[in-house]
Amino acid sequence: MRLNDFRLTKDFSLKEFECPCCHTVLLHPLLVSKLQKLRDEWGRPLKVTSGYRCGSHNREVGGVEKSLHRAGQAADIEVRMHDQERFRELAAECGFSKIIGYGERHFFHLEIS
Repeated sequence: MRLNDFRLTKDFSLKEFECPCCHTVLLHPLLVSKLQKLRDEWGRPLKVTSGYRCGSHNREVGGVEKSLHRAGQAADIEVRMHDQERFRELAAECGFSKIIGYGERHFFHLEIS
Protein backbone atom coordinates (compact mmCIF):
# COMPACT_ATOMS: atom_id res chain seq x y z
CA MET A 1 0.00 0.00 0.00
CA ARG A 2 1.27 3.45 -0.92
CA LEU A 3 1.17 6.50 1.31
CA ASN A 4 -2.39 7.83 1.79
CA ASP A 5 -3.78 5.06 -0.41
CA PHE A 6 -6.82 3.99 1.59
CA ARG A 7 -10.55 4.53 1.44
CA LEU A 8 -12.26 7.28 3.41
CA THR A 9 -15.71 6.52 2.00
CA LYS A 10 -17.04 4.06 -0.54
CA ASP A 11 -15.98 6.37 -3.38
CA PHE A 12 -13.10 8.51 -2.10
CA SER A 13 -9.57 7.69 -0.98
CA LEU A 14 -7.29 9.93 1.06
CA LYS A 15 -4.80 9.97 -1.81
CA GLU A 16 -7.25 11.96 -3.98
CA PHE A 17 -6.96 14.90 -1.57
CA GLU A 18 -3.20 14.99 -0.97
CA CYS A 19 -0.98 17.85 -2.09
CA PRO A 20 0.70 16.77 -5.34
CA CYS A 21 4.09 18.21 -4.45
CA CYS A 22 4.63 16.89 -0.91
CA HIS A 23 1.86 14.28 -0.41
CA THR A 24 0.71 15.98 2.79
CA VAL A 25 -3.01 15.85 3.54
CA LEU A 26 -5.17 17.96 5.81
CA LEU A 27 -8.83 17.15 5.31
CA HIS A 28 -11.97 18.16 7.17
CA PRO A 29 -14.31 15.16 7.60
CA LEU A 30 -17.35 17.28 6.69
CA LEU A 31 -15.88 18.00 3.25
CA VAL A 32 -15.55 14.30 2.51
CA SER A 33 -19.02 13.60 3.87
CA LYS A 34 -20.61 16.27 1.65
CA LEU A 35 -18.61 15.11 -1.38
CA GLN A 36 -19.79 11.53 -0.83
CA LYS A 37 -23.39 12.76 -0.59
CA LEU A 38 -22.87 14.73 -3.82
CA ARG A 39 -21.36 11.67 -5.50
CA ASP A 40 -24.34 9.55 -4.44
CA GLU A 41 -26.78 12.13 -5.82
CA TRP A 42 -24.74 12.68 -8.99
CA GLY A 43 -24.65 8.95 -9.71
CA ARG A 44 -21.27 9.13 -11.42
CA PRO A 45 -17.65 9.31 -10.27
CA LEU A 46 -16.29 12.70 -9.19
CA LYS A 47 -12.70 13.55 -10.07
CA VAL A 48 -10.93 15.65 -7.43
CA THR A 49 -8.48 17.88 -9.31
CA SER A 50 -7.30 19.77 -6.22
CA GLY A 51 -7.72 18.93 -2.55
CA TYR A 52 -5.26 19.95 0.13
CA ARG A 53 -2.51 22.38 -0.91
CA CYS A 54 0.62 23.14 1.07
CA GLY A 55 1.73 26.79 1.07
CA SER A 56 4.26 26.25 -1.69
CA HIS A 57 1.83 24.49 -4.02
CA ASN A 58 -0.92 27.00 -3.29
CA ARG A 59 1.40 29.83 -4.38
CA GLU A 60 2.49 27.86 -7.44
CA VAL A 61 -1.11 27.49 -8.69
CA GLY A 62 -2.01 31.11 -7.89
CA GLY A 63 -4.26 30.31 -4.93
CA VAL A 64 -5.25 33.06 -2.51
CA GLU A 65 -3.26 33.25 0.71
CA LYS A 66 -6.18 32.20 2.91
CA SER A 67 -7.45 29.50 0.54
CA LEU A 68 -9.60 26.89 2.25
CA HIS A 69 -7.62 24.29 0.28
CA ARG A 70 -4.88 25.02 2.85
CA ALA A 71 -7.27 24.06 5.68
CA GLY A 72 -8.65 20.94 4.02
CA GLN A 73 -12.04 22.60 3.60
CA ALA A 74 -12.15 22.94 -0.20
CA ALA A 75 -11.90 20.73 -3.25
CA ASP A 76 -11.97 21.31 -6.98
CA ILE A 77 -14.04 18.82 -8.97
CA GLU A 78 -13.88 18.25 -12.73
CA VAL A 79 -17.27 18.74 -14.42
CA ARG A 80 -18.02 18.75 -18.15
CA MET A 81 -19.62 21.90 -19.58
CA HIS A 82 -23.00 20.40 -20.39
CA ASP A 83 -23.38 19.04 -16.82
CA GLN A 84 -22.50 22.20 -14.93
CA GLU A 85 -25.97 23.59 -14.20
CA ARG A 86 -27.19 20.30 -12.69
CA PHE A 87 -23.94 19.88 -10.76
CA ARG A 88 -24.31 23.35 -9.21
CA GLU A 89 -27.88 22.53 -8.14
CA LEU A 90 -26.85 19.26 -6.51
CA ALA A 91 -23.84 20.85 -4.77
CA ALA A 92 -26.16 23.47 -3.27
CA GLU A 93 -28.60 20.78 -2.14
CA CYS A 94 -25.70 18.95 -0.46
CA GLY A 95 -24.90 22.04 1.62
CA PHE A 96 -21.61 23.38 0.30
CA SER A 97 -21.10 26.92 1.60
CA LYS A 98 -19.38 28.19 -1.55
CA ILE A 99 -19.81 26.87 -5.09
CA ILE A 100 -17.78 28.48 -7.86
CA GLY A 101 -17.98 27.19 -11.41
CA TYR A 102 -15.09 27.74 -13.81
CA GLY A 103 -17.06 26.95 -16.99
CA GLU A 104 -14.53 26.70 -19.80
CA ARG A 105 -11.93 25.25 -17.42
CA HIS A 106 -14.37 22.41 -16.63
CA PHE A 107 -14.25 22.43 -12.85
CA PHE A 108 -16.07 23.58 -9.73
CA HIS A 109 -14.53 24.86 -6.53
CA LEU A 110 -16.52 23.62 -3.51
CA GLU A 111 -16.06 24.81 0.08
CA ILE A 112 -17.41 24.08 3.52
CA SER A 113 -17.20 26.56 6.38
